[in-house]
Amino acid sequence: MVTVQPAIVRKRAASLLAALFALVAFGALSFLLAPPAHAEIRFTDAAGREVRLAKPAERIATNESLLLLSLALIEPDPISRIAGWAAPQRIDRGYYNDLKQRFPAIDAIPVAGGVMASTTSPEAILAVSPDVFIVSIWDQGWMEIAATLESAGVPVVFLDGPQNKHGGPADTTIFSLELLGKVIGREAEARTFGEFLRPRYQRITGRTSGIARKSVLVDAHAGAICCSTPGRENRMTDYLRLAGGDSIGADMPGYDGRLSAEFVMEKDPDVYIATGGPHLAAQGGLVLGGDVGAEAAAQSFAHVVTNDVRANLTAVREGRAHALSHQLSISVLNILVFECYAKWIHPELFEDIDPSETLAEINRRFLSVPLKGTFWLDFDASRLPQ
Repeated sequence: MVTVQPAIVRKRAASLLAALFALVAFGALSFLLAPPAHAEIRFTDAAGREVRLAKPAERIATNESLLLLSLALIEPDPISRIAGWAAPQRIDRGYYNDLKQRFPAIDAIPVAGGVMASTTSPEAILAVSPDVFIVSIWDQGWMEIAATLESAGVPVVFLDGPQNKHGGPADTTIFSLELLGKVIGREAEARTFGEFLRPRYQRITGRTSGIARKSVLVDAHAGAICCSTPGRENRMTDYLRLAGGDSIGADMPGYDGRLSAEFVMEKDPDVYIATGGPHLAAQGGLVLGGDVGAEAAAQSFAHVVTNDVRANLTAVREGRAHALSHQLSISVLNILVFECYAKWIHPELFEDIDPSETLAEINRRFLSVPLKGTFWLDFDASRLPQ
């Protein structure tokens, strides 16, 4: 029989404990130093396509520079996410300059492709090495480009498409923003903004359901000649109807078109709404938007509505003429436009709605860089020639 001395037992136990402690410590250290694991992200986009991302995207290329507004709602540094974009001039110039003050790198974002598929090549997108390509404006032509990009290892996400084509402004806006949230790992932030939006849309559509609608002329990109207007396939036309109005251009085929002066005078709409932006300054059009003062905007509006057929419209002469930022109407912040529509078309029904208060809350709670400027205004009929 072999007798083991107690001292030897104690020594062996101490050695085992030391080895075990070292093993645990090494494992803990390895866990701390290891890169965080990401579960695969899966979802169905607006084109009905299943998309898989290995991890949240850090470098986004997009066909729509206005995606920047969506990013600014859910991402503290939206510029850092954009690897390349198309047509940065579509961003309100005043807001672009405000962003530049805080994020100077915005000027270094390369242009990669175009707004439409017909002006885009896959090579231009691949050149900026994105983690994902995001399409914000649906066009069947993007499908071929998407196939090429995905074969090169770049997933494509459609924020707009057949899946949300017939949705109202709340559904389409929230759907698109929540998809973007999934792409960049900001789902909670996107969901919070959706919870903010939905009741604001519903308090309007709940009151306009079944109401007698008023006729409206939307004078888009209001310049020297009246009147370009949204057509049958334009969401602005649908949103106007939901806000209690009927566009006099609603039967025009396609996305947009131009109405004749004779047609406009014959219809003599109940309400006149012009859209514009800083891009119209050079042609004497309606100028409003980021960092545009109220008086400068009012002067440009007066110049527009005192031209040609507009000055003879009853709505203009009786103070039912209004203006708003075109960029806002096609952005994630179209709730502001929707509230303006409702208030202008049925002022007696929406006395309790104030788009300025809504913008103030969006600035305070969501936007990484607040919107400042004049984004809508009423026409002062006293500015008309007597």
